[in-house]
Amino acid sequence: MKPSPEFYSIIDYSASNAEDQAKIASAFAEFQKEWVASYPGYGSARFLASTDGLIVRAIVEWETEDAFHAFERESDSKGRMAALERAFRELSTQGSRQTFVAIGEVRP
Repeated sequence: MKPSPEFYSIIDYSASNAEDQAKIASAFAEFQKEWVASYPGYGSARFLASTDGLIVRAIVEWETEDAFHAFERESDSKGRMAALERAFRELSTQGSRQTFVAIGEVRP
């Protein structure tokens, strides 16, 4: 059984409308598959669309904070950042990232 995620990278992308939200989520899902998902400790990425049509929130789950930082150190940062910049430009969006550690959970 895979361990529960303990570290989260949460990115908010700006959108103009609900149609753009779907395009942004699709593009950044492909980005996750191509640039991020193969790294050890990666859990998943979930994309949420705000009901006002203005934000797409990506919640990227990592098994540990160390796994996330290893990805940042070991990945092709130059290529990854260039791909992000292209996506931002093509989708007319910007991203703002914050990171979080899990400190509690409630389950049924």
